[in-house]
Amino acid sequence: MLAVLALMPAQAVAQDSRNNDAITAARFSLTIDGYEIGSFSELQGITTEVDVLETDAPSPLLTVTLKRGLTRNIEMAAWHELVILGDVAAARKSCSLTMYNSAGAPVLRYHLTDAWPSKVEIGSFKDKSGASVLTESVTLTCEFIQRVSI
Repeated sequence: MLAVLALMPAQAVAQDSRNNDAITAARFSLTIDGYEIGSFSELQGITTEVDVLETDAPSPLLTVTLKRGLTRNIEMAAWHELVILGDVAAARKSCSLTMYNSAGAPVLRYHLTDAWPSKVEIGSFKDKSGASVLTESVTLTCEFIQRVSI
């Protein structure tokens, strides 16, 4: 590998090195049609799981779970309410999940096709003063998820 790197231009070696560095993110933004419907402080996970049955095509289960402090904004609750009321067809939205570094620059983006909030959990934790801080955890289920270029 060293011999190959020695033959590469210095700029290409530097670019290759950056491509292998771990990505850090400070904020996670969920947008639909270019409009941010939620900003989250934590990405609990992106899960892609495929169950292949012998007689059927693969059946993927694709989920994204995000967490934040509960806000007064009700857009996420209204979106989830469509699912609760049984109108999953109207609730399915294509959206983007963008991760931003601490300087506010986008570092990673995923496109979620036909996503809907399948689970919303409200909880709390005690801060240093003993006050309860409300949190919201949102699980999105989608038909397809793809990492895209920034």
